[in-house]
Amino acid sequence: MTATSGLHVHVPAPRMLARVLARTAKTGIYLVRGVPRELQRAARARAAREGTTLSAVLVHALRDYAAGTWVPRRDTT
Repeated sequence: MTATSGLHVHVPAPRMLARVLARTAKTGIYLVRGVPRELQRAARARAAREGTTLSAVLVHALRDYAAGTWVPRRDTT
């Protein structure tokens, strides 16, 4: 693999996709697989209005879930 600059690197497609997603995730703009984009946008907007980030909301929810202090409701659909 050779490169003429940091911007032009030839990598196989799967690795390239992983690199793009990693770069995107570092900026805080990412999608969670299986969660509708509109839901993520709404949650991100609410978090911003409340002075936090979607990442902080998700980490808090995951900590509560892992600690057993929050139990999600079962889907009835």
